[in-house]
Amino acid sequence: MNIPTRPPGASTAATELVFAPVGIAHLTNTNVDLVRAAARGAQRLRVTTAAQLNGTPHIGTVVTVLTVFAFTAHVRDALDLPATVIFDALDNAPAEHIEIEGAVYTRTVGDLIDSGHLDPVLRVSGFQRLLAWASTKSGVRYEFRPYSVYQGLRPVRECLHAIASRLQEFAPIVAPTDGIVRIRPRCPQCRLMEKSAANLRITAGDGVVHLDSRCPEHRHYRESIDITGASGWYDANTPVRSIQKGYLLAAERDLHDACSVSVDGADWGGAWRAHVLAPALAALGVPVAEWPVSVFTPMILDRSAGKLSKTLYVRYGKNYTDLPEAFLNLDLLLDRHGEDALDAIWSEAQLWAREPRRLHRSYTVDYLARLLPTAAIPVQAAPLAATRAGATA
Repeated sequence: MNIPTRPPGASTAATELVFAPVGIAHLTNTNVDLVRAAARGAQRLRVTTAAQLNGTPHIGTVVTVLTVFAFTAHVRDALDLPATVIFDALDNAPAEHIEIEGAVYTRTVGDLIDSGHLDPVLRVSGFQRLLAWASTKSGVRYEFRPYSVYQGLRPVRECLHAIASRLQEFAPIVAPTDGIVRIRPRCPQCRLMEKSAANLRITAGDGVVHLDSRCPEHRHYRESIDITGASGWYDANTPVRSIQKGYLLAAERDLHDACSVSVDGADWGGAWRAHVLAPALAALGVPVAEWPVSVFTPMILDRSAGKLSKTLYVRYGKNYTDLPEAFLNLDLLLDRHGEDALDAIWSEAQLWAREPRRLHRSYTVDYLARLLPTAAIPVQAAPLAATRAGATA
């Protein structure tokens, strides 16, 4: 095992752990090696990441976004390619749940913003603030792409049509539990959407996907999704959307003469990639050489060694009472401690972007807290052994 010497400007915390060279680190000298082959002949680099607009970003999202920009800047410089980060702002995330006659219906973030029931600033400003900071720091431009734009892109809808045309083949991939492929329409009058999709009927025609469902108030309705993107709106749940994204990024080599890279949190690697994305891309007939490069950022762990989850914090706050409050809200982090906190995380993310043994692992919230200026965030003392045990090498 190798204990690194402290590089110039590195934080104390960055040298506290042993960075064991996990599998991919034996194969690569730098993380650029993950992209090098796919980038041959490409004229630009497009790096895509995504987040649901379900509130102010917490520390896990902050770390992911900063790592995306640090990784993109590092690859851009190494390969001398102009680079863009595409941030998919998933405003199709559920924002309201209503139970009617035992069934659960939802309205999305975008629906409630459009109707004036949700202030867009509350859902968007934290992400825009973070993206703008990272873009300035890295010199990498970015595009903010709402779900309404993403779902209408032609390759995305071509993929939708392929799935809708072969439901029996894709159902075991995207819905192994109940076999219901969730490509959900919303009622055109009240925008209620049946979460379970129990009443959903999907049919594919010539260049169109028909989605028939039932509203508890307005009864039957149909949404027709034109493959060209000219009409229609639908909500693709996470596995369908993940497959669409892989298909879209594979198409970008021709659309943009680009090397496309998907960068997401580590929870979207492993079993998800093996059991959802890879089988689906193979079924869609996308040649392996055209699959987008997938890179995963470190997972941020709570003190139980579980993924830090803002959703669980909101639902079971008592379990996270010992964590710094500012770690669960970017606005609090910046308002209380300024940009020094982001600078400290950025310095760490730059190390991760370069070194495989640092990128392909997990880190605890205590490790991140120790990166920050001493006066920034008070952390309940946790023994270093606990910190090391939680950060999987």
